[in-house]
Amino acid sequence: MTLSMALPVRLWRTVFSRAALMAVAVVMAMNIQQAQAARSPNDYVVISYHDVVDSSVTPDLDIYSQTITRSRLVEHFNLIALGGYQPVSLQQIIDAKAGGKPLPEKAVLLTFDDGYRSFYDIVFPLLKLYNFPAVQAVVGSWLNVPAGGQVPYGSITLPRERFMTWEQVKILDESPLVEIASHTYNLHYGVLGNPMGNEQAAAVTSIWNPRDGYESEADYLVRIRQDMAETKQLFEQHLGRTPHIMVWPYGAYSEATLNIAAEYGMQYTFSLLSGPNQLNDSMRSMNRYLIDQETSLQTIEEILSNRVWETEELRIVHVDLDYVYDPDPIQQELNLDRLIERISRFGVSTVYLQAYADPDGDGVADALYFPNRHLPVRADLFNRVAWQLKKRASVKVYAWMPVLSFDLGPDYHYVTDIRTGAESPDQYRRLSPYVEENRRIIREIYQDVGRLTKFDGLLFHDDAFFTDFEDANPEALAAYENASLPRDINAIRSDDNLMTAWTRFKTQYLTDFTAELTQAANYYRQADNKEFTTSRNLYAVTVMEPRSQRWFAQDIQNFANGYDYVAVMAMPYMEEADNHNEWLRSLARRSLAQVSADQLVFELQAQNWHTQTPIPSEEMAEWVRILREEGIKNIGYYPDDFHQNHPDINVLRPVFSIARRFRATP
Repeated sequence: MTLSMALPVRLWRTVFSRAALMAVAVVMAMNIQQAQAARSPNDYVVISYHDVVDSSVTPDLDIYSQTITRSRLVEHFNLIALGGYQPVSLQQIIDAKAGGKPLPEKAVLLTFDDGYRSFYDIVFPLLKLYNFPAVQAVVGSWLNVPAGGQVPYGSITLPRERFMTWEQVKILDESPLVEIASHTYNLHYGVLGNPMGNEQAAAVTSIWNPRDGYESEADYLVRIRQDMAETKQLFEQHLGRTPHIMVWPYGAYSEATLNIAAEYGMQYTFSLLSGPNQLNDSMRSMNRYLIDQETSLQTIEEILSNRVWETEELRIVHVDLDYVYDPDPIQQELNLDRLIERISRFGVSTVYLQAYADPDGDGVADALYFPNRHLPVRADLFNRVAWQLKKRASVKVYAWMPVLSFDLGPDYHYVTDIRTGAESPDQYRRLSPYVEENRRIIREIYQDVGRLTKFDGLLFHDDAFFTDFEDANPEALAAYENASLPRDINAIRSDDNLMTAWTRFKTQYLTDFTAELTQAANYYRQADNKEFTTSRNLYAVTVMEPRSQRWFAQDIQNFANGYDYVAVMAMPYMEEADNHNEWLRSLARRSLAQVSADQLVFELQAQNWHTQTPIPSEEMAEWVRILREEGIKNIGYYPDDFHQNHPDINVLRPVFSIARRFRATP
């Protein structure tokens, strides 16, 4: 759409001030050449607005989060028109995806949330003026508040008159420029998500209360289904149709809520995951960029042209909750505050947070730090710490979980060694994954951590392995036979070809099992502006000595195919390397020869477990420098002792932090 087509000449002075035009022109001159190269065919960008105020008309009106002024919105619309961006409707995207008319180049979809009266009074006239389509998402229960009443809005209330009436919503819905979407009936608020009082999004949180504890899975599902049913009924009553778009409050949703919304006809949903969309992507949850008054014109143009700035590398700190836990709740809170302050100062991107209790350090989960169906709860702590890290330190949090090392007591089948027919005393105690009852229990533990806590990804512990004498359980032998291998492990071991086939089978079996666990953890897990990613620990020896893959049923290329990140345990003291620096260089080169730097994570050690002494911070800093020289982009370390400031933040931060290193996404 050209500028002359967008605006009649008589309206130019109404919309375009000289200052606004100059600001847009400067931004376009700076960025137009790059913008043309950044967008790809069949992509579209979705941006999210909320309330709009006209400060010249209502200068005393309270302004809340994500509110923008009319003049700022006009600047954005001018930028869209001048930059050749093409606002489209959701139906155009649906039709193009189905093979109909292709999307125009540089397509953009405008959305507005919450059903504010300003959309009817201010935005709708602008949409007609520019001929821009848009989606408006309304909260059913807010529209049902009688005139003169108060609408609950977070911890405050707003006058009913700040929001549209159903009559106004119907007028908008009849316009070809506006589609009305559901913003739920009554899920736009926070609920208690844990005993420590953290408020979390109602749509994706099993509510905690002091009397009954956590809302059951069944009660949670009933609550979500009732909300979807009520919003459907309201749309039918007032608009004569059912909604087919769900816009999740706070951008918080899960696989479970997506499925339930689809049951009630809302198969298209929006999140607040920042990123462009492709036509071949699923429309179950479309990405959106959240816009507010502080979003500059340059940032808007970068969003529209897909040149958003991102961190280039990952810096990861492993945190043991055993270091945070204290039986004294006051001391525990002090520990948490100290941890948050340290992580914030460090300038890292990610925390691998231990979700299981391992005070004796044997790598086996005797208890967990979240409510679950199968193991004792040492403390309901994981959700609290993860939420605080996400909100106060602005990092991604991975749930660091065992795969097999859950100690359920003597009545379960554990991985056994063919030589003894019993568990190996030299290895982690591990539940045999070939036993279906074990698999069910582990899946349920992962589902519990997904439903009752908030996190962004999974780190699979280094307990997911089989030695070249394991597993010898009858169920394991039956699985080998089903894979056209002998039931006799000794027969397998005597034939090199069979050994190779057996190793590949076990390696893939573990990878497939972790895929089941990922699905279980992700079903109820809140997606809240973060991508869900997986990482799995890999023993360095399997890279340095390829034949050792048989000793552990681990393979770096298999891991690269199965996970977002391969977490190589780059721990020279643990591996008793003669020359630590050269060993790290060799490990880096061999790993990069097989897996891209974007997918590799190198995990350094901060503790010498042979001597039970900390590794000098200066040596760790040198290791980081070496890895960066060799092209390793993503680096972490374990463990972090925030009580003793080890590693020393003043020594490690200058080479470890990524707080000031950014790049633009091409």
